[in-house]
Amino acid sequence: MGINSFTYLLFYLLSNTHYEKNIFNKSEDHYFFNQFIFRLVFSLLIFNSIQSSCFAQSPYKLNVKRESIIFLSGMGLGMIGLTINDDIEPLTLNEINALNRDDINNFDRGATYNWSPDAGTASDILLTATILAPALLAFSDEVRNYFTPVLTMYFQTLILAETLPLMLKGITQRTRPFVYNENAPLEEKETQNARRSFYSGHASVAFAMAVFLSTVYSDFHPNSELKPFVWGVSLLAATTVGYLRYAAGKHFPTDIITGALVGSALGYFIPFIHRTNESDLDVSFGINGNGSTLNFLFNF
Repeated sequence: MGINSFTYLLFYLLSNTHYEKNIFNKSEDHYFFNQFIFRLVFSLLIFNSIQSSCFAQSPYKLNVKRESIIFLSGMGLGMIGLTINDDIEPLTLNEINALNRDDINNFDRGATYNWSPDAGTASDILLTATILAPALLAFSDEVRNYFTPVLTMYFQTLILAETLPLMLKGITQRTRPFVYNENAPLEEKETQNARRSFYSGHASVAFAMAVFLSTVYSDFHPNSELKPFVWGVSLLAATTVGYLRYAAGKHFPTDIITGALVGSALGYFIPFIHRTNESDLDVSFGINGNGSTLNFLFNF
């Protein structure tokens, strides 16, 4: 199977990314586990196709050591996040009843009045669209001729954009805003997922994909008049995902802003370190008594 046909197959399968809880397990508590494993399988498949050679006419190049470190770091963060999230204790009825929205800062408090399952569903659908949007790059001859590095960077960006918030959700265990809302059903408030507010994984992934798509398009087409359009539409879609998460009562504004900032940074940083003119960047991974470290060294 050629790289292009393999690519199209992966994108088709990814069209179900945010419905894997219907494929594997309908329990909301296992949603993040299923989500991570689903993406990891396809990331490993595409990583198997990576070549260590430099793509001379491409703005990007691959390096087996660097790609291995990034993928392994993403997998490591994911496994840590899964472990931490599995240990989250759902709120008890007494804890739920004791919650007071007046304890929330003024900037975030408005989210506690929101509860909309329809907005939550819409955010899932639009997020899936943003995840699939980079497939549009395949319509460019310049990109399609060097699609292996682009696809590799895509999966690296996607994995990190998901595993970082997953880990932070397990560490912070911030209560979602809908738990403060008397209109939200009690069964939703008593799940592990009700304590996974910070920070928004939807916003993180949506902005990572938006910036990734726009950055890669700009690097391949530096003189294109469509660049402002690509950036504008991509960021608008990502912003809409963030707003829908707010309207659904799933996240506070600070959750969404943090996700947008981290996701945007990843969407730009991954292509940046793969550029052929950024060869002075060195990535290393280490383990010590205090845990693991991911180090970046750039020689000016």
